[in-house]
Amino acid sequence: MKNYTLLLVLFLSLVVPSYGQMTLTHSYAGDSATEIQIVNLSLSGKKIAVLHEFYGSTTPDTISYYNLDYSFWKMIPCPAIPGYSLDFVFGDPGVGVNYSSENLFNTDTFLEAAINYTSLSNLWRGKVLIINENGLVEDSIVNILASAFAVYNINSSTFIAVVQAPAGPQIYNLPGTIPCDACGSSSTLGLAKKEEQPLDLLSSPVPNPSSNQVKITFTLPEGASKGELTIFNTEGKMMRTYTVDNRFGFIMVDDSQFAPGMYYYNLSVNGVVSSSQKMVVIK
Repeated sequence: MKNYTLLLVLFLSLVVPSYGQMTLTHSYAGDSATEIQIVNLSLSGKKIAVLHEFYGSTTPDTISYYNLDYSFWKMIPCPAIPGYSLDFVFGDPGVGVNYSSENLFNTDTFLEAAINYTSLSNLWRGKVLIINENGLVEDSIVNILASAFAVYNINSSTFIAVVQAPAGPQIYNLPGTIPCDACGSSSTLGLAKKEEQPLDLLSSPVPNPSSNQVKITFTLPEGASKGELTIFNTEGKMMRTYTVDNRFGFIMVDDSQFAPGMYYYNLSVNGVVSSSQKMVVIK
């Protein structure tokens, strides 16, 4: 009898199909409207972008970015503009705009997003603001048709923004690049470009934080004889630039004249910019 039961169980396991099930891994609470998108950043790779819209509230709208383990990474505040409201749906340039990038809209390494605002007095009019992780509005395009902003790649290194203005279309050359959507979805970035990740040429500063002098170690790629090491503050302002070579593999930076706070530095070699490192100055 036991053998018969065992054979029956084995038979049923072979003929009864087994289906995998989706598993809920995380939920984000939203006060009014919360949208989620996976973004692919040039320097930092894949992140989870969460838009929090608070309609009719004094709470500012924000885009929060999380690591793939759901830990918080960065946030971009979306300032309230009198007479305008946020108007975008992640990944759909025809409805609204959000291009998250570290290298597309300028040549620094800060996280930025292109955010669309619609005029409350004329729903056919709007503006696009480029806002970075510090809340600084780095650029803007005003008096355009609402939700009419899209980014396209022309070739392997040239990207443009197309804007529909009342007088006709406008084309803006963009200084940087953006990785393609790894899944090839035309509804996310609409781009087919594949971009190499920036070179990892820098080590963490020692000591960090520092109040007097800090050692920055670097490695120039094979075949390169010199590079430019540049230090920026959190607003993207260049603080110092050093020409470095392979003789020592490090430089000693006097940061005693820097104001207390966080700074970033990267290394440019033959036109290629490395990933960035952070350093903290204290007094």
